[in-house]
Order: sequence, then structure tokens, then C-alpha cells
Amino acid sequence: MGSPAMARLFTACGWVAAGFLVLILLLIVLQVSGRLFGFATPGITHYAGYCMAASSFFGLGYALHENTHIRVTLFLNLSPRLRYGLELWCHLIGTGLAAYFCFYACKATWWSWKFHDISQGQDATPLWIPQLVMCCGTFVLLLALAERLYLLLAGRYPLNAVPASEA
Repeated sequence: MGSPAMARLFTACGWVAAGFLVLILLLIVLQVSGRLFGFATPGITHYAGYCMAASSFFGLGYALHENTHIRVTLFLNLSPRLRYGLELWCHLIGTGLAAYFCFYACKATWWSWKFHDISQGQDATPLWIPQLVMCCGTFVLLLALAERLYLLLAGRYPLNAVPASEA
């Protein structure tokens, strides 16, 4: 459907998201082991939260590319002309919102870096590091939405494709 390079990028983001899920598992096992064997694990809860955010944001573009986002298809089955209009409207709104979110996520990360903002926990992690993941994830989501919008406008977007959730 789209560019092979973009497909590889989205697949790589899916693997990164899965890697962060595995890292959450390892962090939880480390924390439980610390409680069992009596060693301290300060900041593990914060790092598990950062990993959850990273997994979520890296998974956004991948999920959209793989058609695994939740879609309400009730109105899309009325007529091809109406479906095209609704798809165009949704992709325009989605791309605009992703661009807005990406811009302000990057702006917040910039200010966190500039002011040396740190987390409130014992670990005192510079906040720009976990926020950078949000920038990357929203940028990949923006790329995914922009690619789909381009394909829709070029007439190469398969309007009769069945989402993975319905297959």
C-alpha cells in the first residue's frame, strides 16, 4: 500500500514497543526480587511508567499501519462516496491533531531539556529523556497518518480493506 521504507519504520517501532513491554516485565521481576531478597530498588516504578509510555507511543504508528486501531465502521458501509468523504475528514482531522500533539510534545521536551527539569522521584531522571520517546512516537504517528492521507488523496488507499479487528 505505502512506501516499503515507511513500512519498515512502522515495523521497527512495533518491535521497539514490544521491547519496552519486555523491559516492564524485567523491571517488575527485579522489584519483586528486591522485596523477596531484601535489596532496594529505588525508582523502578518510575522507570516502569516510562517504559509503558514508550511502549504506548511507539505502538501508535505501528498499530495504525497494521489497521489494528479501533474503528467504528457503521457509517463507512453506507456508500462509496460517503465513505471517501468520511475517510478524508477523519484523516485530515487525525493528521492535524497528530501534528499539533507532535509539535507541543517536542516543545515540552525542549523546555524540559533547557531548564534541566528532573523527575520528582528518588532517581531524579532528567525528564527530557522519557519525553523524547513521546516526541518520536507522535512523529511516527504523524508520518503514518500523513502517508494514509496522501494515499487517500492519490486514490491508492484501499477503501474496501477490512480492518484486522474485523477479519
